Amino acid sequence: MKDAFAALESLSKLGKKEGDVKLGDLTLTLGTLDTDQESNVFISCAELTGNVYFYRLKIETLKYSLKAVNEVRLDDYLRLEKVEDREKLKKETFDKIETIVKTWDENVVSYLYSEWAKLSKASEEELKLKGIIQE
Repeated sequence: MKDAFAALESLSKLGKKEGDVKLGDLTLTLGTLDTDQESNVFISCAELTGNVYFYRLKIETLKYSLKAVNEVRLDDYLRLEKVEDREKLKKETFDKIETIVKTWDENVVSYLYSEWAKLSKASEEELKLKGIIQE
């Protein structure tokens, strides 16, 4: 039974992609979102419209897609054994990232979001090549 769950977990790597974006002296590593993160993005934007919706969508997406800064990982919470500790640090990490991203100029947010969109598109293309996504 344990092998069956391990096999299912291996599917979580499909479609996952990371890429670096150089911005001044910083190298930011962006990654695609998992299903839970995508849901969180859309839930937080559900009641918004117009420009407010799109700006919030970008901020929420970046909050979850930022994986590292100058090769220093932001997702260290993944290494914690205890679920309670992992979830607490995960929430703190995302809260800190969101607070910082909200202070950025809208052009910086839009640029990084567009870089994330390219990464997401590349991931989708890989899944199409594997026959997982149909045209």
